[in-house]
Amino acid sequence: VELEKRGIRTVVVGTDRFKRLGEVERRSLGMPELTMAIAEHPLGGLQAEKLLQKADGLLEQVVQGLTDSR
Repeated sequence: VELEKRGIRTVVVGTDRFKRLGEVERRSLGMPELTMAIAEHPLGGLQAEKLLQKADGLLEQVVQGLTDSR
């Protein structure tokens, strides 16, 4: 959040279980445009292959969030 306040594009990474909380937080911080990359919950306890699949999906969202114009 501090980087975003300083003009450095950032992306918040989380899971769908916490998406609503992230939306509430970014509005309460006055940053409704803050991009979120969301994966299906959970991330912990997964086998490496499944975790890598989720990471690939998150990577695409992060790159898009950092490169798209707002």
